[in-house]
Amino acid sequence: MRRPDVRFKAILFDLDGVLVDVSRSYRRAIEETTFHFTGRHIVPGTVQRYKDAGGFNDDWKLTQTIISDIGIRVPFSRVVEEFQRRYQGENWDGFIAEETPLLQTRTLEALNTGDRIFGLVTGRPEAEALWTLDRFGWRAFFPLVVPMEKQEGRGKPDPFPLQRALTILDAAGRRVLPEETVYIGDSVDDMTAARAAGMWAIGIVPPYDDLDRDRHTALLYERGAHVVLDNPDRLPLLIDTFDERITSEEGSGGG
Repeated sequence: MRRPDVRFKAILFDLDGVLVDVSRSYRRAIEETTFHFTGRHIVPGTVQRYKDAGGFNDDWKLTQTIISDIGIRVPFSRVVEEFQRRYQGENWDGFIAEETPLLQTRTLEALNTGDRIFGLVTGRPEAEALWTLDRFGWRAFFPLVVPMEKQEGRGKPDPFPLQRALTILDAAGRRVLPEETVYIGDSVDDMTAARAAGMWAIGIVPPYDDLDRDRHTALLYERGAHVVLDNPDRLPLLIDTFDERITSEEGSGGG
């Protein structure tokens, strides 16, 4: 089998579940906001089941959907208000402050070599994305950020946010082709969007307690991941040996 010649000029990252652990922040906000409006505790694994079905990259919309499925109608604006009161807090003192990094800064340093450019493509509002990057000292690594506000209502699994990232780079004089780009995400929507954009896709299995790791790995492959990792700190080795890993995955039928 001929080995593909892959040289990445752009590495695009999702934020939640790849760079940071959101199991005690976003997911907790979903659960508590749902309880606020319904008086019901959702069972463990519920949020992940919705995520695995696809189409729920926006946690505000996911929360409203769960509330609606329980049988309660609540205006979207009220859902967002209660969600943000818990997640963001009064002065960035909400659940967002409890997030922890899923990779070490030295991993980003190891990946940030040559003429590669980093980008962050996330469903978060811009203020929350930048606050998180600043909090962990990562802002300098990400000259390109494509948050919710730049996605024109076309969030993942639509490939638009990833295509928008390359359009922004092109406008800045850094032309990068989709086949020279890899997107790293943790959800089925991330993999679907990357493949639809013509990019390489790396799946991450985050260390969440309610996540069946083997099932999630298989699901990410099913939705288009070329390679799946359970530890983002292994990304530098993977990126440096991507050609051989892809050949290996195709030969074993994993991807």
